[in-house]
Amino acid sequence: MEHKPTVSYHLFLYREELARRNARQLRLSRTKIEITDELISSTVRNLKTCSIEDLKAVNRELVFKRKLRRNVSKLKKIAKLANSSSSN
Repeated sequence: MEHKPTVSYHLFLYREELARRNARQLRLSRTKIEITDELISSTVRNLKTCSIEDLKAVNRELVFKRKLRRNVSKLKKIAKLANSSSSN
């Protein structure tokens, strides 16, 4: 059985990365995705007791998560281009 880190742990990692002098945007974005995913999962598990406002919040979180994934994809491409240009 795979043990998944908690939201608290992800928040700890996020704060640690922010405290770095040269915070890595890719790592920050990935951690945000994990935090958002946990919040969405938590809400979905309690769907029977969700209000309309909770469902709207889940929708906003899903949109935010999609934007973060696109951002991570762009950051990966930029890093790949930087690595290929520095090796030339």
